[in-house]
Amino acid sequence: MSNHSDLRRIWDHTHQTKLASELPEEDLIAFIEQLQPRLHPGMPLLDVGCGRGRNLPYLSRLGFDVYGCDISSVALKLAQARTQQTGLSLRFQAAELTHLPFASDSFAIVVCVHVLPYYFKANIIEGVRELWRVLQPKGWLYLDLLDCEDAEYGCGKRLEEHTFLDPDGVPIHFSSRQEINELSNYLTLQQASRVESKPAFGHSRVKWVLWAAKEE
Repeated sequence: MSNHSDLRRIWDHTHQTKLASELPEEDLIAFIEQLQPRLHPGMPLLDVGCGRGRNLPYLSRLGFDVYGCDISSVALKLAQARTQQTGLSLRFQAAELTHLPFASDSFAIVVCVHVLPYYFKANIIEGVRELWRVLQPKGWLYLDLLDCEDAEYGCGKRLEEHTFLDPDGVPIHFSSRQEINELSNYLTLQQASRVESKPAFGHSRVKWVLWAAKEE
């Protein structure tokens, strides 16, 4: 079972050696565009697991007060370099998903893109509770999870139900519809969409895209 220091080392290596998308997540763009009438410049926004910052320039140019956090110091350095090149001003913080170093009710918008599946189920629930904790009343949360019908389900050593070890030593959890429904115990879901994508190369991917809103 990978601990936090193991995951930090693995993700540092991944960001040093592997290519990653430079474009903002399309489903995140759809989320922001749908909410646009309710949003305004200056709103504090937290990108949890921001990685190398693929979503940060897009979010910053919309006028949000953007914070990025990640477990990987390598990813944060790359994200900082990326945003400096664009002339944007953002804030970065090293952070673990399950122990976010921010006060409760800090952010009007919290987004967590391609992060939660790479934990054990218990840690996913911890992470969701942390995302909800730092979200302001009347705030909005975006997150995604892999579905059990994803093409990579069952690849690697089985660690627990619906969780397998990938070649880099990272656990990957695939969520069932029941698990998605159970998240309502921890947040107020507004939308849960099952999305299938078929990239030009590789296997088709199936994920859940969740929107949640915190009541006042």
